[in-house]
Amino acid sequence: MPPLTMRAAVARRRHEIVIEPVPLPEPGPSEVRVRIEACGLCGTDLHLRAGGFADGHTPGHEIAGRIDAIGPGVEGLTRGALVAIEPLVTCGACPSCRSGKDNVCPELRLLGVHRPGGFAEAVVVRAERAFPVARDLEPRIAALAEPVAVVLHGLRRGGFEPGRRVLVLGAGSIGLLSVLAARQAGAKEVFVSARHAHQAALAREFGATRVLSEADASAGGLMALGREAPADLVVETIGGHSDALRAAAWALAPGGTISVLGVFTAPITLDGYPLLVREGTLAFSNCYGRERGRADFADGVDLLDRERERLARLATHAFPLDRVADAFAAASDKKAGAIKVTVVPPLAA
Repeated sequence: MPPLTMRAAVARRRHEIVIEPVPLPEPGPSEVRVRIEACGLCGTDLHLRAGGFADGHTPGHEIAGRIDAIGPGVEGLTRGALVAIEPLVTCGACPSCRSGKDNVCPELRLLGVHRPGGFAEAVVVRAERAFPVARDLEPRIAALAEPVAVVLHGLRRGGFEPGRRVLVLGAGSIGLLSVLAARQAGAKEVFVSARHAHQAALAREFGATRVLSEADASAGGLMALGREAPADLVVETIGGHSDALRAAAWALAPGGTISVLGVFTAPITLDGYPLLVREGTLAFSNCYGRERGRADFADGVDLLDRERERLARLATHAFPLDRVADAFAAASDKKAGAIKVTVVPPLAA
């Protein structure tokens, strides 16, 4: 009997993505197979494509779907359960993994970045990476568990405390989720910079108390903001080739922290003086962990359930798997109103 196959989006010639048949993965011990119902397209995917995917790679790491096969030794999960996938692959034995900081495991790999990801019909993961969500949760919202977990981990890395002022730089999906999560956690004020009107409108719906224009978020603008209303925590979500991190230091309150969530694809330039005189802390945040004895992903799933109605506004565009190239085009054109673009199989479109 020939091996079973599935369809997957596969990178060819570095920048082209085509749909091809690939072997359907089978779960081994302590693993489950998930039939993918939604996979979000992240800014990291755009950066990776711009730099050129490895030939044969399948991207996508914001994954949700239903378990359809269970390997030996798995307990507590059932076929048909809707799950969100924590897309980490780690060694499980190093000091980082044993302390719950598997996000900094020396052997860390991510589905959709280093391993085949979620722009496909199915994926196999270790059972502890499959987090059950409410059965009636829309899969496109369930797939937001990954970026929500990124945000929650970033707030913790930044030493977030209720009653403080937070400044979020960038109003893409990570920036907007940072606004929502900070307000949910008790921030007194949340400022956010937004380039486009639809981002600003959703930021206000998510609880932003002030939306900064591009001029307000320039180095000069942030310097003025630092004198008028300095931020206890600055959350940087832009990354790329931006100079946002350098400007952020001027908006910081004495003793404040900059939590860096953006993925920078060029060398970073810092102005050390404002960080020095404010005794500021620079905290980089990678993915999500479970060092508190509870996974950031679990907290992310809880937030999804509480905020499902508002989060539905974030998932602006959906494309079937065979239109994954259109999904990348929509995600790249922020002026067209896209915030979170999701790839879904045809039956879930």
